Amino acid sequence: MPDTPPKPFRLPDTFWEPTPLQAQLAKEKITFRDLDIIQHFLADNGYILPRRTTMLSRKKQKELVAAVVTAQHLALLPYRAKLKDYQVMPLMDPLQWMADRLTDRVREDKDLRSRAMLQVMMERYPELNYRNFLKHEASFCAL
Repeated sequence: MPDTPPKPFRLPDTFWEPTPLQAQLAKEKITFRDLDIIQHFLADNGYILPRRTTMLSRKKQKELVAAVVTAQHLALLPYRAKLKDYQVMPLMDPLQWMADRLTDRVREDKDLRSRAMLQVMMERYPELNYRNFLKHEASFCAL
């Protein structure tokens, strides 16, 4: 008798009880019109959650993917839900964050309005770090 490797332990499918949402989905077809249902199965960045997370059957997961793709094509759902830079809550002092964003705009776009705002901020809030802006101004004046 050849030694066969032991089978891995697997919980029976009856171990996982379906949630009320899954029980409802088992009865009806998922379509692109069910945005409230579809959004339960999307991650924060807009990605579709995998089957091991959603605990849907293979058939229902395929329906879900088809519904999400159709809803994205019809512009009912965004392809990616990445927040804009100004929507993200900064982890630092909001004034310092604003000074850094204005400095970036001055350096990249040569934005005169941002430059004027930074000069006003330097007068009102001298405790903030304006090192990058001052380095840029020094290199700009040296040219």
